[in-house]
Amino acid sequence: MKFLLSVIAGMLILAFFVFWKVQPPVWIDVETNSPQLKQSMRMAGTTLQVKHIIKSDAGEETTVISNGISGPK
Repeated sequence: MKFLLSVIAGMLILAFFVFWKVQPPVWIDVETNSPQLKQSMRMAGTTLQVKHIIKSDAGEETTVISNGISGPK
């Protein structure tokens, strides 16, 4: 019985750790003056990433993700 409880407790701790480490990326929208350009930013570790979504006149969207400032390592 003690072994079963310790296995269940270990699995709960492992599940909590995985949930804490693997969080969905949060993109923050940035206001732009252009209706064809939409920008979003997020922190990926110590790197600032910028996502540019460019709309063409035909309605096609192109997404470009660039790495910005990298923090201390």
